[in-house]
Amino acid sequence: MASTAISSLGMLLWIFTFILLVSLVYINIIAVIRGGQLPKNVVNNGFASLLEQSKTTTAKGAAIATSLSSESNGGATYKANSQTIEGMEAEIEALRKTKAKLDTELRIGQMEEKIHSLNQEFQQWEGKFNNLYKSDTKPKQAPANSSPLLPPVGEKKQHKVDSKDLTGMNILLLYADDWTHHTLSSYHQTKPLNTILKTPILDALAADGIRFTHNCVTTSVCWISRATLYTGQYMSRHKTTKPCCWSGLPKTKGQLDYVPDNWSELSFYELLKENGYHVGHAGKWGIHLPFHKNLDFNVEDDGWHYRKIGKKLWHITEKNEADALRFLATRPKDKPFFLNVAFFATHAKDSDIRQYMPQESSMEWYKDDTIPVPPTATQEAWEKMPYFFTNENEGRTRWGVRYSNYTLHQTMMKNYYRMATEVDAACGAILEELRRQDALNNTVIIFTTDNGNFHSEHGLADKWYPHQESIRVPLIIHDPRMADSVKGTTNDEFTLNIDLAPTILRAAGIPAPDKMHGRDMSELYLSPDRTDWRKEFFYEHPVINTKRYVPASEALVRKDYKYMYWPDYKYEQLFDLKVDPGEINDLFQSTNPEHKQQLDYMRERFNELKHLVKSDEVVTL
Repeated sequence: MASTAISSLGMLLWIFTFILLVSLVYINIIAVIRGGQLPKNVVNNGFASLLEQSKTTTAKGAAIATSLSSESNGGATYKANSQTIEGMEAEIEALRKTKAKLDTELRIGQMEEKIHSLNQEFQQWEGKFNNLYKSDTKPKQAPANSSPLLPPVGEKKQHKVDSKDLTGMNILLLYADDWTHHTLSSYHQTKPLNTILKTPILDALAADGIRFTHNCVTTSVCWISRATLYTGQYMSRHKTTKPCCWSGLPKTKGQLDYVPDNWSELSFYELLKENGYHVGHAGKWGIHLPFHKNLDFNVEDDGWHYRKIGKKLWHITEKNEADALRFLATRPKDKPFFLNVAFFATHAKDSDIRQYMPQESSMEWYKDDTIPVPPTATQEAWEKMPYFFTNENEGRTRWGVRYSNYTLHQTMMKNYYRMATEVDAACGAILEELRRQDALNNTVIIFTTDNGNFHSEHGLADKWYPHQESIRVPLIIHDPRMADSVKGTTNDEFTLNIDLAPTILRAAGIPAPDKMHGRDMSELYLSPDRTDWRKEFFYEHPVINTKRYVPASEALVRKDYKYMYWPDYKYEQLFDLKVDPGEINDLFQSTNPEHKQQLDYMRERFNELKHLVKSDEVVTL
């Protein structure tokens, strides 16, 4: 019995000695690597304690071995020593835990040193970074009802521009994201839904410029709509899209978007730069373009609401504003400029359950308001959508995240409104800088967005589909060439995102390329008596073959009727927009002779425009 106990004790002592030696070797190796500078608490406390416990345990082991070698001690001695062995096993386990703790403390010390080193690197460039960006940390005030930057309605401006043919002007594009046409308080008179929303800066811009009430996009999704704006062409011609969305396009391995080789011949960015403009972009691109590196100023921010840069936590609208101000402050004053401030707001962050994340300083805005629910946000409206919408699709999925109950709808819309008002305030800061530079009198200012948005109408969220909420978007142009009689007016013609490129180039004195589909909109306010403008337009959207799917759609849009066609299902719809502006009652099956006549006409005109859009013909649409 005694020999068995001695054998067990020997094994335990061997295990303990091995652990101790490994610990000593490990800690000394680390000490050498780190230049012999271990954290003091490890050396003075943990390691010293470990050595002391090892001495004590070794002494106990020797005593027990001597005791067990004497048979005179008998059973009582063996029992006592067996209990001591159990105690030693517990001590060895405690030593193992102590070693693990020391290992952890050592790793923490290494991590702290690495963090300290990184902080030193940050401090080296943070001063330079802060000099490039203006940071206003003061809490923002709720928006006022008028803007000090532009004169109130009816008050004449101090400066005059006599020539309607003035070219070579500065051009400022204020380009928001996901604003439906009534995401402006100046649209209150036509859309009572938004009597709560405040956009005083943009309202003042419209009061001293012109607001277009039937402005639409030809494809309601961000990256295609942006490419359309930059080229003045329909998607079918510029062919800029994502490989997952249109199987008819070639796919480039490792490239997010398909971009045609002749982009530099199509984009007004390149044309402006070639003609002596100082060209800048601040914010969202939405597409990967080959000429990014050729711009004089290019800062891309997309897909986030909050991000820490250096030691500052930025909101993306705040960052967009700061970059725009930096461009204006550093631009050469002897050259005309073009700047696109491409705000990411009010785009949701789809991967975050909160979706819309305004700045903390804005959270009091709209807090006590009740946001009206759209009249078409009903189960009936959802059930009248085409049958294939009952399949999983992106619009219905996002509706579930944002608007599936009243409380959720209120939360989402208040945060959406806050982000819209933040963009309005940022526009105010940018216009104030232009005023300070005395540049308002030779700068064309354009405010618009890439596409509209469903806010629970038809049981949907986001864009894509050819309904009014998705395709109709705000457009304001403030142009010093305007006559006083035009300022503060609205225009009801069909203007499109394909028209912006020719309009911008005209202001710069550059002829629009023949391949552009769009028209110069300045003709509508410089020659307001003209009548030969489009009366309808063709809409197109590719299929999006993601898991939750967006069906392809096409449409012919007039002010009185709309014809929709869903090519994957060969499904047709007809809506009377005068009687049914919410597009609830499909007249495709109607036996009314007037409806049948309209359907025949709309089909025929739809096919004519579709052919022109998809052809290589030089044509203005």
